Amino acid sequence: MTDKKTHSKKIRILSEGLNHQCAFMDRFCVTMEGCFGEAEKGAFPEKIAVGVSGGADSMALCHALADYVQAYAPYAHIYVVSIDHRLRPEAAGELRFVEKEVSSLSNISHHILVWEQGDQQDTRIEEEARNARYDLLGAFVAEHEIGHLFIAHHQNDQAETFLFRLAKGSGVDGLACMSMISSRCYDGHDFTLCRPFLGEEKSEILTYMQENSFSYIEDPSNQNRSYARIRLRQSMDVLADEGLSPKRLYTTSKRMNRAKEALTYLSDCAYKNALISMDTSKIVLEYGSLASQPLEIVIRVVLLAMEKLNGKEGAYGPRLERVEHLCEDLIQPNNFRKRTLGGIIFEHKTKSGEIVLSLEKQSL
Repeated sequence: MTDKKTHSKKIRILSEGLNHQCAFMDRFCVTMEGCFGEAEKGAFPEKIAVGVSGGADSMALCHALADYVQAYAPYAHIYVVSIDHRLRPEAAGELRFVEKEVSSLSNISHHILVWEQGDQQDTRIEEEARNARYDLLGAFVAEHEIGHLFIAHHQNDQAETFLFRLAKGSGVDGLACMSMISSRCYDGHDFTLCRPFLGEEKSEILTYMQENSFSYIEDPSNQNRSYARIRLRQSMDVLADEGLSPKRLYTTSKRMNRAKEALTYLSDCAYKNALISMDTSKIVLEYGSLASQPLEIVIRVVLLAMEKLNGKEGAYGPRLERVEHLCEDLIQPNNFRKRTLGGIIFEHKTKSGEIVLSLEKQSL
């Protein structure tokens, strides 16, 4: 078994031997080590998937992955997955372009997935299309038993996500934005979502594409100001002039992610300390233990308990503002009245000093 230092050196030597030499690929190879930390033990996956739309970012990722896999694990197969959202008539031609471009790459197959609801547009089409994209990709990797899915989000995307969520009033968790590596599950299939370009600036990706004469498509919807993300993207130059650059926003999101991890750890500990009993329909917490915590931890403990009762970890629940108001009352027993939120009944039993959460359907 090689140690981490030896493996890092091996990765850097590998990057020098790739077809397209540049500092960009050197950084990419080092980042890939984090995606496949077990590779030196012979556990490099035989199958990976990458989402490719035909734009500069996803085409760059496709080429970089193809070079990396060819040099590191030539036995591995790359599933290039493109999605037709049926939102623009040009989409079909763009996906044919992707198919043509990847056909010359080794160990690659191209797959087109169609969002059937795309022609039924509504005012939330941007959000609906994003959710559909992840559902289709999740279903694909589950069907083909693929363990790693790659997406070409980069530093500028992270900055846009930060601003978008800030405008929506997100808290620490929302402003932590996207992670470079995260665990996902679709229909019982666990996989790893990888964003190896997340620390790269858009300009670096474009330089990589231009230096290697790689072709890509300019998506005309990137100029459509009816989309909130496009308006935010077009405001980035003005913000950068004031010091709010994509790099600075990316750094802030990393710090938010650290804070999120710390708060998650503290709230997990607080939940365990306050827990009196739990079954499939009811959770009982000790009031004194819970009330001694800062309000932020109380909110997170309550959210955690709600997830456990509903059996939908990570799923969307009631709006955060409603949970915050409930918790503010919860730690002040004189102001608390029995109430229901998100399908769960909340009670404070003053005599026993207990906070009781029970599924609403159990009270019928």
